[in-house]
Amino acid sequence: MSSKEAPVADWVTIPDLYRDPFPIYERLRAEGGVHWVPAVGRYLITSYQAVHETELDQTVFSANEQGSLQIRAMGHSMLRRDDPEHYLERRAWQPTLRPGVVKRHWRGVFEQTAERYLDELLAKGSGADLIWDFAAPFAAESLRQIIGLHNATQQDLQRWSQTLIDATGNYADDPEVWAKGRRSFDEVDAVLDEMLPWHAANPNESLLSQLLRIPGYEMPMERIRANVKMTIGGGLNEPRDVLGVAAWGLLSHPEQRRAVEADPSLWHAAFDETLRWIAPIGLYSRQTTREVELTGVRLPAGARLGICILSANRDERVWDDASAFDIRREVKPHLAFSKGVHVCLGAWVARSEIADVALPMLFGRLQGLELVPENPAEIGGWVFRGMLKMPVRWSSVVSSTAAAATAPAAAAPAAGLAPRIGIVGSGPAGSFTAQALRRRLPAAEIDVIDALPVPYGLIRSGVAADHGGTKSVARQFDRLFLHEGVRFRGNLRVDTGSVDGAADGAVSIDRLRSAYDAVVLATGLRLDRPLGIPGDALEGVHGAGRITRLLNAHPDEPAAPSLGTTTLVVGHGNVAMDVVRLLARDEEELDGTDVDDEARRALAAELRTIHVVGRSAPTAAKFDPVMVRELAGLSGVAHHVHGADLGLIAAGKDARLDAVRLLDQRRPRLPRITVHWWFGLTPERLEGDGSVARMVLLGADADAEVSIPTDSVVTAVGFAGDVETLAEPGAHQDGRVEAGLYTAGWLRRGPRGTIPDQRTDARELARTIAEDLETGAVAIGAPGLPAVAGETGFDGWRRIDVREQLGAAPGRSRAKLRGLAALLEAAADATIPLPEIEAEADASGGGGAPVTVVFGTESGGAELVAEELRRTLAHRADVVVQDLADVAPDDLDASRLHLVVCATYGDGEVPTSARPFHRALAALPELAGLRYAVFGMGDRSYAKTYSRGSELIDEALTACGATRVGEYGRHDAGGPVPAAEAAAEWADAVLTEALAPVVTV
Repeated sequence: MSSKEAPVADWVTIPDLYRDPFPIYERLRAEGGVHWVPAVGRYLITSYQAVHETELDQTVFSANEQGSLQIRAMGHSMLRRDDPEHYLERRAWQPTLRPGVVKRHWRGVFEQTAERYLDELLAKGSGADLIWDFAAPFAAESLRQIIGLHNATQQDLQRWSQTLIDATGNYADDPEVWAKGRRSFDEVDAVLDEMLPWHAANPNESLLSQLLRIPGYEMPMERIRANVKMTIGGGLNEPRDVLGVAAWGLLSHPEQRRAVEADPSLWHAAFDETLRWIAPIGLYSRQTTREVELTGVRLPAGARLGICILSANRDERVWDDASAFDIRREVKPHLAFSKGVHVCLGAWVARSEIADVALPMLFGRLQGLELVPENPAEIGGWVFRGMLKMPVRWSSVVSSTAAAATAPAAAAPAAGLAPRIGIVGSGPAGSFTAQALRRRLPAAEIDVIDALPVPYGLIRSGVAADHGGTKSVARQFDRLFLHEGVRFRGNLRVDTGSVDGAADGAVSIDRLRSAYDAVVLATGLRLDRPLGIPGDALEGVHGAGRITRLLNAHPDEPAAPSLGTTTLVVGHGNVAMDVVRLLARDEEELDGTDVDDEARRALAAELRTIHVVGRSAPTAAKFDPVMVRELAGLSGVAHHVHGADLGLIAAGKDARLDAVRLLDQRRPRLPRITVHWWFGLTPERLEGDGSVARMVLLGADADAEVSIPTDSVVTAVGFAGDVETLAEPGAHQDGRVEAGLYTAGWLRRGPRGTIPDQRTDARELARTIAEDLETGAVAIGAPGLPAVAGETGFDGWRRIDVREQLGAAPGRSRAKLRGLAALLEAAADATIPLPEIEAEADASGGGGAPVTVVFGTESGGAELVAEELRRTLAHRADVVVQDLADVAPDDLDASRLHLVVCATYGDGEVPTSARPFHRALAALPELAGLRYAVFGMGDRSYAKTYSRGSELIDEALTACGATRVGEYGRHDAGGPVPAAEAAAEWADAVLTEALAPVVTV
């Protein structure tokens, strides 16, 4: 190996680490991040990169450390095991802690417990200690109930937790610490001996009760004991210390306290920033199983490592001003809950305890809460770090009833409100907002307004015409207008003018605001952003937005131009991939789509060469690897890659580079189309006499120009507003222009984000609007907007839909009507019979669509999602759940729709349990006729392999002839939305498309 030996940090002492480890860690990071520290007898891993790398491969960086202090202190728990033993125990612990159970059952317990101990704090009066008079008893009592230790007190749990934790971190080998830990060890065993028989006879929601009822698995007693002790340790000190440090951070930063009190949605941001700022579990151990290089440092086999989370979460190469407490900082994945297979099981419990309950209640009820300067708070620790004391005082107390009235609003309080809400724009942002508002405000009158007589915006006119799965979300939106009482008002243009200044036939924003209690602007951005280089106005330069609108027969677009024999696409994002794919596809590969054949032939009939140019290397490109692999599979297309080091990273370790490698292998002998992929080039200028003839670009060496001849250029570098844009894009990141006027989608955040991103944003915006209504910031009582001459309704769209489908050419799903006049004529044609509106599927009485949910999991998350899907889809489908570990390809029943929920293991691998299934697919069994949809679970901090496990399953199923349907769902473990919730919305959309009736008249 060419790596260096680890430097020795013999200047580090344990007392210094306990008092304040951060200056020490800052120096260690600056010196490389991997050191041998004699005082603690192990290598300390302090940089974010090195800590993250240890999470990627448990076969090298093992949790099963020989001579582990934690094993000595608590027994051999799952935290000190690797898979498969770890997985079995983790799965046994999960049922009580899964997000749905926390939400349905434990949150109510936490609220009652927090009320009790907050009242006890108040009884002690000003100067009470927030840690020992509230945070600690609240965390201990909550944990006591979760575990089911009814024969112990919360004081017992506090004593056990502290002494067991002290023993786990006893690097000084203090015999008194070991003695206290041993007494607690024995006391916990005695309590368990008494409680386990009781739980066997009295089933309940507690961990012990659920543990005794796991089908097909009986955990050995010594493992139950060890894991309960581990839970008592981490499950108490972590929420206690997060609560204490969060309160300290907010009380020490009054401007941030004011912000979170004004915007309750920031409680979760405060929770996560606290975990990043001062992680309660500051260090855990790993041991190398062989000699290995870690960030350039050679570690011997058997090396004991101290993984320093406190340090990694302060790495200045990841976070700006990393030592500061800042609840509004850019969200990046912290490591406080660990990563990979050992990600914290209690994360959702801690989030609910602290962000949902304790912090809002504490600051809501104790007015004027402040620290006591003459008795300052103290903090200590490095293996575990938290507040040692925190005396507080307050000026007044709000009753729990009054505090609840101003607490973050749940959906229920808004349910009875009946505002009138107008949403301008029926694309994904507008329709998802209508959907979220209908759920949040079921009594509201909601109108969705669009300038065209057809709904759904870019789903109809902007999304690639050959991606029916992405377009299928429109079926989900149909339910809004057919079954959920939302009204579509088409052919109704909104103007930026005043009430008296609107253009003919348009409605002004002022008039809308007087007609509706709340108005949401969700019109998106239509204008293609120009390149901003000399020559970008030459004839033959087209925006990608215009090209996709042409291929989707948008009524505002004129006739399509020819792109000539050679075109050059600027950009490596997903829009660029859509354009390249639509231009390069063989016509037969467009069967089943609604592409406008006339426009496509005009654009691409002569096309033989496509250049695709981007600034970045493949590893930093913005494309989705799934889309690039789809391009690699096109028939008759040869790909040539320029400017990329395809051997830079080993295969399987970077999904984008893997996809580009696949392109480079596709070279048919007589190609129809040749695609040249250029990486690391920056457009400098366009040249030509009136019309474009070539693009000149700069490479990494600024002096080296590259000239590419071309007949046309398609720019795919983003979108911008124009004079008709109703609000400044990105000016209102929270979606609130002012009370009563809101923005959604790209008007809210600027031109970024995918269709699934709009779903998440819509939920946040619905909460904001509901809160404004509940607090009286928005009054209810607007009269509504009377009918406007020429407007059309949803039945008009349904007539257009029927005519287009019945007019489809062979191999096409519809023939879109061109021009506004043709659309309006069809909308008004009463001779077009409307299909019967079918009742929504209801399988509650049995039957329903046959659906099989198969899951591939490493640490249990995908299994939990699969089980939640069984529950949430039960009213619509006959759902069967299967583990891919127990399924062979021949078991897949083509008569059933399969929903594949798959995690990613480690650094881009199929989960262990699903690998036999994946290997069996390599034999290419015939799966033609099988329909499936995919929901990938991953962690965006693994940027190069995010959701790769699901993609590998997807690729293998496609190679066997199966057909993927619906949207490709994804969930980021570090994001704000629970996986089960995201999966339920994804599955609902997939089923809506799969169950959609065929139009017959």
